[in-house]
Amino acid sequence: MELAIIIILTLTAIIIGITIDKIKSQKKLKARISSTFGKTPQGSLPEIESIKRYTKFIISNDAFIDDITWNDLDMDIIFERINNCQSSVGEEYLYSILHQPLYEQPPLQERERLIKFFDEHPTERLAAQIALAKLGKFNHNGLARLIFNAKANLLPRAWVYDVLALMPLISGISIIFTPFGLIALLVSISINAIVQIRTMRRIDYEIPSIGYFASMMKCCKRLFKIDELASMPIMAKMKKSHGAFKKIMTKAPTRSQAGATEDITEMLWIYFSTVFLYDIRHYNKFMKVVIKNNESFHTLYKTVGEIETAISVLSFRKSLPAFCIPAFHAQNTLDFEGIYHPLIQDPVTNTFHIKNNSLITGSNASGKSTFIKILAINGILAQTIHTCTAHRFATRFSQVVTSMAMRDNLTSGESYFVVEVKSLRRIINLAKTQPCTCYIDEILRGTNTTERVAASVAVLTFLSRCDCLCLAASHDIELTRLLADLYDNYNFSEQVTDGGVTFDYKLKTGPSTTRNAIKLLDVMGFDAEIIKQAQTLAADRPS
Repeated sequence: MELAIIIILTLTAIIIGITIDKIKSQKKLKARISSTFGKTPQGSLPEIESIKRYTKFIISNDAFIDDITWNDLDMDIIFERINNCQSSVGEEYLYSILHQPLYEQPPLQERERLIKFFDEHPTERLAAQIALAKLGKFNHNGLARLIFNAKANLLPRAWVYDVLALMPLISGISIIFTPFGLIALLVSISINAIVQIRTMRRIDYEIPSIGYFASMMKCCKRLFKIDELASMPIMAKMKKSHGAFKKIMTKAPTRSQAGATEDITEMLWIYFSTVFLYDIRHYNKFMKVVIKNNESFHTLYKTVGEIETAISVLSFRKSLPAFCIPAFHAQNTLDFEGIYHPLIQDPVTNTFHIKNNSLITGSNASGKSTFIKILAINGILAQTIHTCTAHRFATRFSQVVTSMAMRDNLTSGESYFVVEVKSLRRIINLAKTQPCTCYIDEILRGTNTTERVAASVAVLTFLSRCDCLCLAASHDIELTRLLADLYDNYNFSEQVTDGGVTFDYKLKTGPSTTRNAIKLLDVMGFDAEIIKQAQTLAADRPS
């Protein structure tokens, strides 16, 4: 009797301890999520190579933001600034969203409705974040590979594993009837152990992927319990797709190789699985279900990702000094008020209505390159996350493409100029076939002045005839005269005093009339002899 009481009290203490630990963990999780929401993301940087796996599978045509544009605009850093995701699914999907501009209002409006829902329902938003946090982050989780390449991972001749799984059972029964039954049992167990080891070497990297998918299924079930969220159309899609996998997930293999744990129940299960090839057989069954219901698998992934994207975008908006929902019109123009770069603290804003192809001139460090990046970034954000870092931003639906941060390609042996020419050629090819907004910084800077000006005029003239709004930043003031009939002129300027050079970073109409390169040499402490000679040579050259 006393022993029974001790056992009951011990079990009760264990249960109470586990419950208290869960409550503490839940409170800690809530506190972490609440403290980071609406703030600039901090902490360790995400594993970009893992995050971009899904995007690599889906990028297939010119409708996507290409690598040159992505790198020109430092979009990995923009992604990190927006990313408030709690799960790998959310991070991967958000990363892909930023590569996929939308070219019509309805899908953007649907995304906006979800963002607005979480804005108006903070309790439900927190509950969704907790569900997603319990799914968690798992680098190189393999879900994208399962979505797009499950057939390649299917084991051939699956019936062989079913036969081998029956042999220990048949051998065990035969012990009753023949002394050779024990030998047959040991032989069948040995064979299955060898098969288990060899086969698991082939598929073991996929088992954690299946386990992460099982966790995503549990995450969906937690999301289903959020009553207000159930009214959103996206949840109906999620429930329908979830149903295709409910049965198989109860038997899905989720363990890694033997030796990964010292838990006695887990070890017993590993021995059972080895003898009857349980994980291998159910791995194949799971893969067949994934292949059969591939569309449902992908929809489930996208709906979870869309929910987390909406929450991240909302957090991004709340962390900004100002934002707007973009407006879209049919005109090939840009209209913006108070626009700024999302990565710059205390930014200088600009307000303008750009009605035509434009040249932006100005001296070194005046802000022209940063300005066209601001416009390009906001053009992408407008058509992806329906959010702009401005008080007002109006544009048309178009492909955003850039040619800015060119450099020598050492791996292919291509010079700077060849790399830049290829970059410009891709812009021309795009502009021939679809509406574009293109941004070019220091066009053809990799060649001599005479040919640079001549070729630049030819390229920019051609683009002016396409369905394309082109904004080009350049030091070549001569371009403003040669393209005066085709391109409007804007400039950034500075004030030069004995104390140095100061910039206001404000866009102004007209071509640039200032130079500051030699003054900057002086400010940076170059020898007086160098400054004097430079000034003399500059005075002898035409403006």
